[in-house]
Amino acid sequence: PGNRLNEGAVAPDGSFWVGTMQTNLEPDGSPRAQTQNSGSYYRLSPQLELQQLTSSEYGITNTMAWLPGGLFVTADTSANTLYAFDMSMDGRPVNRRIFHAGFSRGLPDGSCIDADGYLWNCRVAGGACVARFAPDGSIDRVVELPCSWPTSCAFGGAELDTLYISSARFTMSDDYLASHPFEGAIFAVEVGVRGKPAHLFAC
Repeated sequence: PGNRLNEGAVAPDGSFWVGTMQTNLEPDGSPRAQTQNSGSYYRLSPQLELQQLTSSEYGITNTMAWLPGGLFVTADTSANTLYAFDMSMDGRPVNRRIFHAGFSRGLPDGSCIDADGYLWNCRVAGGACVARFAPDGSIDRVVELPCSWPTSCAFGGAELDTLYISSARFTMSDDYLASHPFEGAIFAVEVGVRGKPAHLFAC
């Protein structure tokens, strides 16, 4: 009670994973302050069986990506931290450790994986960029954007060689938006690498 869904993705095994957070919205959609870290991760199997995967300790669950070799990477936006997990034999995330923490450009939001196994992470809340992280968690490069709140990204196009990026206008005033017309836009960027097809739910 008091939580909402925030981020979802299909895992390599065809199950659907979703993360929760304490709701930060009033009934009319206006912002509400968060007072606790109560988010956790859940797995919905192809047989529609629901399983809680972690304890309820995350501020804002974000990013769900499976790197080559089975490493699961996710983020707690409010902690400005990307975490890495190993996957157990029964499909649970175990052995949590820090993948990358403290990057000064905004906070981690949605991500995707490219064909080289690198993570592209949108930096929300003033980051104005997408950062590409190597499989060891180091920053490979940063792509600048004309918006301050990029929210998520995905590779698309016939060759999966265009990075599409969404952005948000949440909490921004009318005066600010009038002078920053690209907030809330969707962008297409040629980044010189290709993505990977998304996993599909195995229903």
